Amino acid sequence: MRNINDYAQHYIYSVFFLDAIRSQTRVIITSQHGEDAKDDLSLRKVLAIFLRTWPYIRPSSNHLIIFVALSGFAFLVGVGMGILLIYLATNGIMSAEPMSEFYVTLYGLDPARYHDVEVLSAQARKDLAIPTVLTAVFGALFTITVLSLLTYYSVWIFQAINQRLRIHLVDQLLAQSLAYHANAQTGDAIYRVYQDTAMVTGIIRSVFVEPLMYIGRYLTGIVIVAAFSPFLALILLFTALPIAWLGRKFSGPLRIKFRIARENNAALTSWIQESVQGIRVIKATHNEAARTREFEGRSKSAFAAAFQSRVSVNVLGILAFATVGISMIAVQSIAAIYSHEAAETFARDLLLTFGFAIWNFAAFSTATSRTSDGFVSIRAITALWGKAQDMAIGLRRVFDILDLEPDVKNAPDAVDMPRFAKEVRFTNVDFSYVEGQQVLTQVNFSATRGSITAIVGATGVGKSTLMSLLLRLIDPGGGSVSVDGTDIRKFSLESLRHQISIATQENILFSDTVLKNILFAAPDASRDAAIAAAKITCAHEFIVELPHGYDTPLGERAIKLSSGQRQRLVLARAIVRDTPILILDEPTAALDAETEHRVLANIKAWSTQRCVFLITHRLSTIRQTTNVLYLRDGQIVAQGKHDLLLEDGNTHYKNFIKAETGTG
Repeated sequence: MRNINDYAQHYIYSVFFLDAIRSQTRVIITSQHGEDAKDDLSLRKVLAIFLRTWPYIRPSSNHLIIFVALSGFAFLVGVGMGILLIYLATNGIMSAEPMSEFYVTLYGLDPARYHDVEVLSAQARKDLAIPTVLTAVFGALFTITVLSLLTYYSVWIFQAINQRLRIHLVDQLLAQSLAYHANAQTGDAIYRVYQDTAMVTGIIRSVFVEPLMYIGRYLTGIVIVAAFSPFLALILLFTALPIAWLGRKFSGPLRIKFRIARENNAALTSWIQESVQGIRVIKATHNEAARTREFEGRSKSAFAAAFQSRVSVNVLGILAFATVGISMIAVQSIAAIYSHEAAETFARDLLLTFGFAIWNFAAFSTATSRTSDGFVSIRAITALWGKAQDMAIGLRRVFDILDLEPDVKNAPDAVDMPRFAKEVRFTNVDFSYVEGQQVLTQVNFSATRGSITAIVGATGVGKSTLMSLLLRLIDPGGGSVSVDGTDIRKFSLESLRHQISIATQENILFSDTVLKNILFAAPDASRDAAIAAAKITCAHEFIVELPHGYDTPLGERAIKLSSGQRQRLVLARAIVRDTPILILDEPTAALDAETEHRVLANIKAWSTQRCVFLITHRLSTIRQTTNVLYLRDGQIVAQGKHDLLLEDGNTHYKNFIKAETGTG
């Protein structure tokens, strides 16, 4: 009766989804012949994505096997305990039927009172309450204990697998060049690492572990029910066919909707990340209300996409439920007729041992409970298949990254770079982020040890790109960058970057102590080295005034420091590495004139045996350098010492200086 009530309630629930079912039917037909053709994620590719998780599963495969085996054992024990309880409660206590020899032996009962009688006495039935309660208590304790341990065990296994995938994905993202990241959204990468990678544990559960367990329960149900009635077992068996058809029909539309939902959520994550980063601009321009309205619109779009995908999953569940419900009603009706007629069970001789020689209330309860368990397993597998479409989309987004081949990587015969000794040279270098849009064209220059080279030009002309080429964050499309006469592509990336330090204009700091921020790029350097670097950049004077000096936590993005203080810490981070090549991107942009003069004087004295590049707009900084490279339209149109370029009357450079100083 409980099962029939459940199905009735779900039927009422399904009425409210009738319109959704009708609309989804149209979606299925449309998708199968239209949109679905645009989605290249076929069933074969879904399964291929599942199989690709194996490298991340393999280290935990033994644990997974043990987990599945323990789960199967716990299920079989639970089934056995359920059969014992049904028999004791129905045949024994309720129906007063004699107990079979199996139960008499198992519970140590007196055969004269419980087996060799036509009916059980009232006292014998009362006495059966004790073994019944003990069986129930033991079953409950066993179930609670085993389920708790298995839950803990499964969480440990799946999180270990998820962690491996996340680490590999982050490693792969960091391996990509700046050309890749220039066209990628930060929020999308965050969503892939945080949300999409979590799908690997869902895939393992939905495709490997739980289906195996549900299939085991389903087959167990068929075997047990077949012993009572092969006809009922056939109903249970063939119910899976229309369910499989439904799953196949819904797969295409589900993948389309889940893909749209994930793309919308990834875009929303990017928008949130941009808003948090730009909070100062938003507040300064009084744009809070406008951003809130925009967020509301974007959030509604993401919600609508997610809602559509979940409705499709629910419709699949309802249709599967209706199919299973019809079969369940048929099984229970036929089993009730058998019980009313006290018909013999199919495997009478086998079941006689367990007291089920004929159909009675105990046989009805046992057979229908096993049938119900089988139907529940079918529904569960259907639900898992629906969720698996979402997980497959998420994992495909992860594998989109994992499949990327870094366009900047070590050559097969790469060697370690010797200690820098003479010069850095650019020869006929071309570069573009997007094909057909040149950023640099035929760039030629050299910088020797002991020199300070200023790289100047309008915003977006390619100054930072020039230094990214030296670091091999990107590779030139034509020409070469060499150090001491050797193309840097012949050196390993690790050895090349080990000899180059950079201070970026973003002034990025981390929510750690001042000391840890300075030593971020040189974790093996000493505290004294960090202090020496801070003194060179004139940061020591404000650091010692902080509450805990060098051990003061900066907090997120170091917002309590001024922009000039942050810039000096970033400069100290570059200098503490003590490399022979130093790149400073707008190193004094946030400094006042007096501090700038002191910092540049210190760097000039410190770098006498080093090769330094300064990307700058400030005339006061340019005057401190030994060589100037002026970029315009991706080409070097002037190079030499600042004073000599002005004396030579270089028109391009003169106009640039006039524009920068406002004297034109």
